[in-house]
Amino acid sequence: MVSGIWPAESVARSMEEVQVKLLIIGGLALAATCLGACNKPAGSGPGSHHGRYVGIGIYLPQTPWTKMVAANTPKETPAARTIDDQAIIVVIDSDTGEIRGCGDLSGYCIGMNPWSKALTAAQIAPINLTEHVRPPKPDADAAASAPSAPAAAQ
Repeated sequence: MVSGIWPAESVARSMEEVQVKLLIIGGLALAATCLGACNKPAGSGPGSHHGRYVGIGIYLPQTPWTKMVAANTPKETPAARTIDDQAIIVVIDSDTGEIRGCGDLSGYCIGMNPWSKALTAAQIAPINLTEHVRPPKPDADAAASAPSAPAAAQ
């Protein structure tokens, strides 16, 4: 064997070892990258939110919205009024429980806070009713599709 020259077999074996090592290192790097992407920042779970106000919904303004007295004081300005609103955006203040509905163009808001005072005894479930709703009558189609009683043997 000549000094400094490897036999072909030795070179092939060392190339295989290098390829195996590269595959292992590549696999570990890929696994670390994938697992590292799974780390979520603290406070990003399903129970957390990103601000104080939480959206409840967006609703179309109906006739009562356009007829609120306080909102419709006569103005001779080009500013939008409640009659111009195309949507009512409803949010809840997660700190206080206050619910607000605001017009999208007028910016006029109304609100309520159901948590500002304790419920009276008449407001705690079950609620007493003056009359109960009658259950709906069965449909004729449902009665027709119901299994009939077995015929008596003759």
